[in-house]
Amino acid sequence: MLFREDTVARAQHQAVRENAGWYRWTHDLVEVKGTDALKFLDHLFVNNIAKADIGRTKYTTMLNEDGKIIDDTIVMHMGENLYWVSTLYAPQMIKWMDAHKGENDITYRDMTQDMDMYAVQGPKSPAVLNTLLSHPVDALKRFQVADNKIGDIPVIIHRSGFTGENGFEIYCDMNDSAAVKEAIRDTCEVHSAPELTILEVYVRSLPVEKGFALRQDMYLMTPYECGLEWSVDLSKDFIGRDALVKAKEEGPKWVLVGLEYLAESYEDIAQMEIVYHKGVPCGRVKAAIYGYTVDKNIGYAVIDARKAIIGRAVTVGCNNSPAVIVKKGWI
Repeated sequence: MLFREDTVARAQHQAVRENAGWYRWTHDLVEVKGTDALKFLDHLFVNNIAKADIGRTKYTTMLNEDGKIIDDTIVMHMGENLYWVSTLYAPQMIKWMDAHKGENDITYRDMTQDMDMYAVQGPKSPAVLNTLLSHPVDALKRFQVADNKIGDIPVIIHRSGFTGENGFEIYCDMNDSAAVKEAIRDTCEVHSAPELTILEVYVRSLPVEKGFALRQDMYLMTPYECGLEWSVDLSKDFIGRDALVKAKEEGPKWVLVGLEYLAESYEDIAQMEIVYHKGVPCGRVKAAIYGYTVDKNIGYAVIDARKAIIGRAVTVGCNNSPAVIVKKGWI
């Protein structure tokens, strides 16, 4: 849903922007280990995984042989020859690994049922974590992981998140999840940091305002078409590299852009609605949500690169809802 005021969603959204909020984030985890773990992962992903020392993590996309995005992940270097891959699609990831394992000395498994994860996000999240944990997190850098404890419960803290704000992810054994959740809730209450109960807030309204996209927004596009060229290391080999080099030379055919929806009244805009320029189809909607910080109806669209001009007026869907093409990221 979009184009509709929701006072509960606004309160949860603004808590993260101005203070802090927490939620359980049930993404998937794939463990990869073995003497060839680094070699294997560097072949799967476009970013240079070798540059992530133990205790550091990297955002990266994964491509098919045509150089198109099939997943985006965080690769976490957890120990000697040991990595975690954070994805929303572990079964598909496992199948892809099966197809490309070759003779590498590695093992991998879906460990999603073994570990749980909670997120505490917002500018005051360090204060929350420092109250919650045995050891302060002030020295922890972004995209860094470290062991810690909640009381006697061992946890792993990752300074990261999907809200665009300072934030942390808390990993724990699934058997400890209930106790960890209770401790987080009690500590967050002291800091007036609410639980986020509306999925669209922490998956869409918060990230979209900051220009963060989901895999489904970028699926089967190249990193260059999505503004992710900074994450591509062409100095190494990876699946889809040759096709990606060719695509880079030819230039983008499509571009992932921001859209501002201008209709004042409520109406639904569904994913994959057609975008028109002067009545001619030029792309499709990928996301649409209300941004409570910017007080605008915003989202993403994939637009023909020849027509993806910032400031260009377009219409969306059969109702010809007015919109304008903008850069991704509003705050």
